[in-house]
Amino acid sequence: MKEKIRFLSVMKYAGAYVALEIGSGFATGQEILQFYTSYGVMSTGAALVSMVLFAWAGGSIMKLGHEAGAAGAEKPYQLLCGRVLGTFYEYFVLFYLFAVLAVMISGAGAAAQEYWGFSYYTGGLVMALLVFSAFAFGLEKLIDIVGLMGPLIIGFSVFIAICTVTANFGDLMAGNVDVRVLEGVRPAGSWWFSGILYAAYNMVSSLAFLMALGRDARSSREAAAGGIAGGILLMTTVIFMNLALMSRMDLAEGTVVPSLKLAEDLSSAAAAFFVFVMICGIFSTAAPVLWTICSNLAQAGSKASFLIAFLVSLDAFILGQMPFDRLIALIYPFTGYLGIGLFLCILRYQIKKRHRKYPE
Repeated sequence: MKEKIRFLSVMKYAGAYVALEIGSGFATGQEILQFYTSYGVMSTGAALVSMVLFAWAGGSIMKLGHEAGAAGAEKPYQLLCGRVLGTFYEYFVLFYLFAVLAVMISGAGAAAQEYWGFSYYTGGLVMALLVFSAFAFGLEKLIDIVGLMGPLIIGFSVFIAICTVTANFGDLMAGNVDVRVLEGVRPAGSWWFSGILYAAYNMVSSLAFLMALGRDARSSREAAAGGIAGGILLMTTVIFMNLALMSRMDLAEGTVVPSLKLAEDLSSAAAAFFVFVMICGIFSTAAPVLWTICSNLAQAGSKASFLIAFLVSLDAFILGQMPFDRLIALIYPFTGYLGIGLFLCILRYQIKKRHRKYPE
């Protein structure tokens, strides 16, 4: 008898998956600009490559998290990659997640600066305080919070994108898209490899949280369905936002937060609400990232974990004073290469598991 899949639960896990991946780089449009829009007409192909990888990896990891239970949650990288390589990933991911948290804080500073005219310091400080405060809720409450934010972020981002593309549909269909100004920010020499890198670097930081999400599911099929749905929803939103940015290439220069400019073109009310949505998107990634760092260094809920959370938040705030777009270009593409290695580990684990289940 097949395990029953509850639609609302699948959407909850898909929403948490999406909210985890939609950080400051996505919400501001800066990631989309660099990894997709910079390749012009082939950007949709890059997004489809990412969609396949996000759906496959998300579904596989969440299913594995449910099947492995508490044992898999303790050493997820070693479970997939072996003791030596897995240990390397465990230590690297802690440093990388710290850098990701700094990017999130920097993105909040950039958004506050472009919309309200505040300094990087003010927006970044508020985000650091919010993320540290959220740490007290624990994983279960955190899943509920970010799971609700995911659909909100997707819905409004797609709304902004559709309105923008509709208003500039003629130029987009006529091929009046000149991406030469963006060639310098391309993370890879080819569009398809950029699509691989985007999914790969995101998965490096997401593995532990996705394993925990899968463990929370009622069945392995429900966990896998949540991961697959999350990957498809995420990249569908990326495709819409990419088309919107391609239809307004005049926003590619002179702004760190192109998504906000798209909203401002619609109305001041849309821009105000989009800032709120953007902050939600940044928070929904930053909070699980901080939880992942601290859960690897101390027992959840202990005094040590709260002290570590405070120190990590403080140091990430300091690093987050670097320019937002430079942080993304510096950190993410490099990590994508290690993420490709993680994809290979997942594939190898699945092949070995299937071979054990169906021996020759």
